[in-house]
Amino acid sequence: MRLTRNRHRPPAQQWAFVALIAALSAALWYGWFAWDTEYYYDATVGEMAGPYAIWQGIGAFLCSFVVVGLAYRLLHFVVALLALPAAFTVAWISTAVTMESNGLWAVGAVLVAVGTTLGSALMLGIAAVVENAGKRNRAPATTA
Repeated sequence: MRLTRNRHRPPAQQWAFVALIAALSAALWYGWFAWDTEYYYDATVGEMAGPYAIWQGIGAFLCSFVVVGLAYRLLHFVVALLALPAAFTVAWISTAVTMESNGLWAVGAVLVAVGTTLGSALMLGIAAVVENAGKRNRAPATTA
């Protein structure tokens, strides 16, 4: 079985790591966004805004570095690329369905899935580049 970067881990441990990363990815949605459903009046632009504030997006983005970094260290690249956006999107769907009745949540779900997949791919790719750069810097020098 090849769910994790270390293929010698027992299958139960590999699945546990996938579940951990999925739970952390879903927690990004629930912890930063799901609880905030109130729109507010923004006096600077004279319009209704929200429901999310900029600090929530920044906080989720910064926390995603930890989640994606952990996913990169524990999981095979493709497994991480599937688990991260899938869990975040399912978490988003679980709240969107309950707040909306005209079916547009499905369009939002596609947009969330595409966005989180692209974002996860970019962040996992950056993690791979950083790891490879670190390996090159640690490589022993050859003597002539």
